[in-house]
Amino acid sequence: MIYRNINLFIFARIDKKILENLVDVIKEENLYFSNIAIVTRNFGEKLIEKNKISKQFSKTKVYNFYKISNLSDLRSLIVNQRAELILAIGGGSVIDIGKYISMETSIPLISIPTVLSNDGIASPISIIKSNRGYKSLGTTPPIGVIADIDVISYAPDIFLLSGIGDLISNLSAALDWELAHKEIGEKIDVLAKNIAYNSAINILYAFKTKFYESLKDENLLKDLFYGLIMSAISMIIAKSSRPASGSEHNISHALDKICSNQLHGIQVGFATIFTLYLHKKINLLEDVLMVYKNINFPLNFNALKISEEKFIKALKLAPNIRERFTVLNTFQSVEILEKMFKEFKKKYLSTRNT
Repeated sequence: MIYRNINLFIFARIDKKILENLVDVIKEENLYFSNIAIVTRNFGEKLIEKNKISKQFSKTKVYNFYKISNLSDLRSLIVNQRAELILAIGGGSVIDIGKYISMETSIPLISIPTVLSNDGIASPISIIKSNRGYKSLGTTPPIGVIADIDVISYAPDIFLLSGIGDLISNLSAALDWELAHKEIGEKIDVLAKNIAYNSAINILYAFKTKFYESLKDENLLKDLFYGLIMSAISMIIAKSSRPASGSEHNISHALDKICSNQLHGIQVGFATIFTLYLHKKINLLEDVLMVYKNINFPLNFNALKISEEKFIKALKLAPNIRERFTVLNTFQSVEILEKMFKEFKKKYLSTRNT
């Protein structure tokens, strides 16, 4: 028999006060570790102390990355500790560092996000800062993901909006992959594409069928968490970010080079409504806009903290920001793209403070 080998994580859990019984949660998955390396930053250190995480294991060492000069030093410290497990407790940058160190050392990682701002909580990709800026690297996905509802709900709304935007952007990415398959014969993994697309559709229409009292509604946090997990699974299956990263991510990467003033999920979530317009998926675009308006997602340049001029500059740079065919590459010139954006803005975007 011929099978495809997939490095899929063992479990994903979200619940209230789950960090207070972290070691029991891990044991419930038939996993046993005693020598633990915890990678974190300042807020994570407070969580570790509050939930007595260090005392739940036989031996732990906490590494605050703000206090360590570089990744090589962190790797050496963890290797010398002979750690059996890495816990990455924090936001996206902390979890990316954890995944990178896990890949470098072959030590398993459990991801413990303090915010649900993007699908990096479980994806096989890390954004790592170097002397030349930020680099996207293929890394080892975690063996488990644990989120504490009390911690996640403490985060400012903008982080949850970012998570929603990153998940919604899968709609555009999946359409781009289908387009590349049709136009240039790019190989497509239909299973991975459908998992990414459906994870976005599910959260989109959950806003129509479920009553969420606020962004901090427990049901919304759970739906968002598992949606981001499914997005990560699509990338693990595809062995690429392709199912969850298309034209909208190209625009965001271009913005990062020009100004980088906003969270990744906000940038890709905003770009998605324009790329859906380019794909001529108007009904889908209008559904996304309706959800965005209901949750106060940034829909004008003042709220985005990005000028229209810089966005248009990024839009012109985006088609060639990386070697990935998207709907942006179907237009003969960047001037046509700019014209399309102005038409889109006039029809769909808030005219106040744009």
